[in-house]
Amino acid sequence: MKIRAPLPLILVAVAYLSYLGWQLIVDFTPTVAGRAALSGVLFFFVLRGSRIAGNLLAIFCALSALMLLMAAVPIFTTNTKGAVVFTLIAGLLLAFASYVFFSPAVRAFQAKARLASRPEEKAI
Repeated sequence: MKIRAPLPLILVAVAYLSYLGWQLIVDFTPTVAGRAALSGVLFFFVLRGSRIAGNLLAIFCALSALMLLMAAVPIFTTNTKGAVVFTLIAGLLLAFASYVFFSPAVRAFQAKARLASRPEEKAI
């Protein structure tokens, strides 16, 4: 039985990993490479139904959103467009983090994946 991840989770994974791939092509830095590697591993396990990986990914997204908001505040007076972009990205990250934490569809997917991965106990 094949268990499929919720569509919004798949779309966010594809979009975010594509964004990180684009950043690696345009301006390679070790920080972006590390973030891409960590995100790739986390999304791999999230899409396989790991609740721990989902919670870690949601925590990292929430922390990233907080850092973006903290970066947006001081530049509002000098670079309003940049601050608005930071705020929008932070809002998207927070929305994704809350989706992974609180969505019944994600929790149901994780529960089904956990049940499917357990080996059948055989009676002696």
